[in-house]
Parts: sequence; structure tokens; C-alpha cells
Amino acid sequence: MNLNRKWILALLAMIVVLSGCSSSNVGSGGGGTSDKDSGQNGKTIEIALMSAHPYLDEAIKQYKKKRPDINIELKEYKATPKIEENTSSEPLTKSDIEKYVQTVSTQLMSGKGADIIVMNELPKDKYVAKNMLMNFYDLMDKDSDFDQNQYYQNIFKHSQNGDGLYAMPFSFALDTFTGNKDLLEKANIEINDQTWTWDDVKKALMQLKEQAGEDYVGFQNLFPVQLLSEYIEANYDKLINQGQANFDSDLFRNMMKQIKSMYDEDVLSAEPNYEYVESLFGNANILDPTTGLSQVLDPKFNIYQKPTVNGQNNGTPFKSYFTLGMNSKSKVQDEAWNFIKFMLSEEMQTSPIVGGFAMHKGVVEKQLKDAKQQAIAGTLTGQKFDASTIDSKIQQLQKLIDGASTNLSSDFKVISIAVEEFDSYMSGQKSVEDVSKLIQNRVNTYINE
Repeated sequence: MNLNRKWILALLAMIVVLSGCSSSNVGSGGGGTSDKDSGQNGKTIEIALMSAHPYLDEAIKQYKKKRPDINIELKEYKATPKIEENTSSEPLTKSDIEKYVQTVSTQLMSGKGADIIVMNELPKDKYVAKNMLMNFYDLMDKDSDFDQNQYYQNIFKHSQNGDGLYAMPFSFALDTFTGNKDLLEKANIEINDQTWTWDDVKKALMQLKEQAGEDYVGFQNLFPVQLLSEYIEANYDKLINQGQANFDSDLFRNMMKQIKSMYDEDVLSAEPNYEYVESLFGNANILDPTTGLSQVLDPKFNIYQKPTVNGQNNGTPFKSYFTLGMNSKSKVQDEAWNFIKFMLSEEMQTSPIVGGFAMHKGVVEKQLKDAKQQAIAGTLTGQKFDASTIDSKIQQLQKLIDGASTNLSSDFKVISIAVEEFDSYMSGQKSVEDVSKLIQNRVNTYINE
């Protein structure tokens, strides 16, 4: 089974969280820690990013009203040129990511770079190991005006590198599974999502075909590269541990074997299907409080924790939409922290363009209360629910949030290396041992660059 290279690149793009591209303050040039005048006897904060983000744009706009003495300058590093100014939703390419990583890394290595850095897709582990980023816990602890208890501590904790928090999350989404209730009953399938593995998923999909027939599928358009990427993200802390790769291991080889067996045995299909068919399972991103409540209220589906390789449930996987780091060499650290703190404030976290579950717990609680009233009135899903049913579903959703402890954060380059070599195993050209060693060697070379 040989995946066409265009599918590899297309599926790699799924890993990237797309962002908008509008900004009125985009600068160019090589960057550098900033302490120059803004023209108002203030200081300039430089922010490095690949492509402008709506939440960042709005925060800058609102912050200028409070602090007109602070100038914020965006340094955008993107390989592909803009189609036109102030356009949004231009897709990011692999070249964009590679240029951004290379540019920011080169600047930080030379002791320069922007004061604040958009961290998504960057090799955070490497920067932390070389003391290039500030630990946000140090800044929080010194700031008596900042109350950490207002925020989801579990998201902070599981966004750490070691004991430090070096990439500040501003919102997050939960990664779960859905199960089709009718098909589960038709095929007599029972799920224990606290202990199930991908082998259990495989058995369930085979049971579906035996009990319900060939007209149903396990997943709609779930491809090997996508599944491998999800595996790696969910186990990244085990595959990259203290600056060393662990791909030449039974853990990773078992991942690859599980994936190959599901496609070789036609439990899953590697070919795209553009026609709707009923599927037993689906990936379910719970994106925000309002849509999250509508998802857990949906009578057609069960919400499950995602399966693991070994049956050891590590809590709800989550992904941060947008994270910022602070250059340890910045000359305007106090000003940069004050801006980041403003982005975490209830005022900014309430903004509808936050995207996801806000880090501020009070904001999420208010949004859930508003969603509850919509559900009672029947405007949330088109169906009215009683208050007790909604409260039980809110508790279910809150349990997923409080249990979020697997950060789906990874180095884009590491994923790319694994995907490139994985195809030769899926096609039968190389053994699982040979491929795991190739990935191990390439990743270690990259880490040690």
C-alpha cells in the first residue's frame, strides 16, 4: 500500500492549525530584542509569528487603548507571499512552517529575536534546553496582581517542559471520540473507554462488519498518515524524552504494526471516500463550551476518551490553539509580560474570537450557563432539554475539561520525518525494525543540530 506523496503533504497540513492573515502592524526584517522608543516615550514589543492571528490582532487593538505608550510590532515570517493586504484564511504551507522555524531558531541561537514568539510549530524542547525562553511560572509568582487560580491549572501543568511553563496557552480544544449509538447496539459492541486500546478498536470494527454488514465503516476518511500523527502526538513525551528520541522502541513499532494491520485487513481504508456512509466511530474535537454542550447532548452519539496503545488512559487529550513564548534575552520583559497578562485577562478571554475553551475558568463557566439557557429554550440544538439533563451533561463536559492531561503538542519536523519514512513500511518496502531505526537516527540528528 503506497500513499501518493500529495496525500502525505495534504495530511501533514491537517496537523497545522490554520490562522488568519490580517494585520495592520506587520513589520519585516531580521528581528531583534527591542528596547527602542515608540515615539511616545514608550517601548516597543516585537512579536514573531508565521501568520497573524485574530485573537492577537484584537488584543493589540484593545491594549493600545490602555497603553498608548507601548508600541507592538509584528514580525511576520512566511514563505508564500500574501495574495493581498488584509485577506484572511490563507492556508499555511509546509514551506511557511519551515521558513518560520528556521528564521526564529537562527535569531534565538544568535541571542536575538523578537520579544514574544508564537510557539505553535516551533521546536520548544530545543529552545528550553538552550535557555532561550522565559519560564512563565517565574513571572506569575513575582506578580501579585496575577491569580493563577482563575485559570485551568491542569492545562498549565500539562503544557510544561519539565517543571517550567515556556509556552503560554490562551485557549484549548479537547480531543475525543464519538460512537454511533445505533451501530453500537446493532453490532452488540460495548466500550470501556478507560482501558480500551487501538486493538480493541480494531476488534470492534471487525465485529461491526460481522454483525451489521459491509454497508458500514469504522471511520469515514481516516488515513494512515493522520493516524500515525495522532499516535505520535498522544505519546510525544515518551517518544522524545529529555532530548533523546525513542522511536527505535517496541512502543513505536507496536504503533506502526497496529496501523498497518488495520489497513491491510481492510478494517480501515486508505482511499478517500467522498460519499457519506454511516461510521461506527469518529474523531470529535470539542471546540468550545457552546458546541461542546451540544455535542454531549446529541442523542445519536456517545462521547468517549480516545483509545491508547497500551490501555493506560492518561486523561483527555487537548491541543492549544495559540501559544506564546517570551525570549529570555528580551530587554522589555516587564512590558511583554504585561501584554501577555492582558491577553489572559477576563476582559480579553471573553472575546468571541478567542477560539476554543478560554483559559480563564470564569469565562467558560459563564459560557456554559448561557449555553444551558439556549438548550432549555431549544435554540442550541433545535431540541428542548430539561435542566437536570443539561446539568448532568455539563458535569460530563466539565469532567473532560478537568481531566485534560495529554497535551497534543509536537515538533512539526519530527512528525514530518516519521511520516516520510512510514510510507515505506506501509507499502511493504521496509521492515518495521528498519523504519523505526531510520526515524530514530534522523530525529536524533535533527535534535542535536
